[in-house]
Amino acid sequence: MKITFDSTLAEASEAPLRLFLKGRIYATQRWRGAVICAGAFGFFALLGFNAKPNVNLPLICFAAAAWGAGLFLLVYKGSVRRRITRYVASELKGPWPRPTHWEIKARQLIGTSAGLTYTYPLSELTGVHEDGRWLELSFGERAPCVLPLRAFADTEEKARFLAAVGQPTARPTAG
Repeated sequence: MKITFDSTLAEASEAPLRLFLKGRIYATQRWRGAVICAGAFGFFALLGFNAKPNVNLPLICFAAAAWGAGLFLLVYKGSVRRRITRYVASELKGPWPRPTHWEIKARQLIGTSAGLTYTYPLSELTGVHEDGRWLELSFGERAPCVLPLRAFADTEEKARFLAAVGQPTARPTAG
């Protein structure tokens, strides 16, 4: 079975992004950044409100710290997405979209795009997940194979693809 579509830069960046988001480094940086922002916002609230006599200073500092941590947690994932997309664009120079081909051959999933070839042995497939836009095939510690759902002409083609990789259905995941 063969699937062909034109891949955008965002689609080419999705697999490395998902691999990074599942990693320990992302979790560590996310919580460390939230704590640092909470401390900075709390400290600046202390500096700004310490001379005010009618202010509950601990409450203001706590609220500012919560606001700083929450703000960081809201923007961090988008920041990571932009940085990874920028990195992929710098490494894979040239015009987008690019032709992308995925083929199941000899019990392997083989993809070709932007002059790169990806090979995933189907014996290492650990799970298939589908969200609103993507079909993710997990292969253990390796980078996942992420295909946009628009690559499939219809649900029957997607079902044939899943049957060919050895998974009759994909588990839906929250986006």
